[in-house]
This record gives sequence, structure tokens and C-alpha cells, in this order.
Amino acid sequence: MTPGPSSPPAAHAASPERHRAPALWLVVTAIVTAALAARWFGSGTGARVLALALLVAAVARTVGRGRRPEGIAVRSTWVDVLLLVSMGGAIAVLSFSPGV
Repeated sequence: MTPGPSSPPAAHAASPERHRAPALWLVVTAIVTAALAARWFGSGTGARVLALALLVAAVARTVGRGRRPEGIAVRSTWVDVLLLVSMGGAIAVLSFSPGV
């Protein structure tokens, strides 16, 4: 068994790096908003808010190339956009379908 380092590197001790992902927090806020909208106004409204959040995230992912926006950039840009648009579109279609 190898022992771990006894003290952190000097660079980390002097200024700890804070990881911020505002896009991730906006998506989390949108999900909470969708859940509250579903509770107060019905499941259809909650689903529409969730679909809108996914579609806005897809637009943000398209505009922010590379690893931007942090928090929602997971795979390559086009794979992320395709998944977000597919999920948002499917939820939107189902939320507007009668009897679903």
C-alpha cells in the first residue's frame, strides 16, 4: 500500500480553484421550476416548462463551442444538441397531445 501525499501542493493551498457552472445551475433551476409548475398548474404545464428548458439548453450548447457552457457540455457539441433537442421536442409533442 502506498501512502498518500502528506500535504497538498503549494498551488492548491494558496488559491483553491472554484468550479463554477452557471449553465448547469440554470438548468437545475428550470427543472425545479418545471416541478413546481406541474404541482401548481398541472402536469402539462410542467412538461412544457421542462421542454422549453431543454430546448434553451440546446441553443446555449450550439452557441457555446468546445467545453462551453460548462455543466451541460458533456459529449461533442452536436451529440449534446441532438440529445437535448430530441428530448425537448419529444416532451413538447407529448405535452400538447390530447389524452397523453
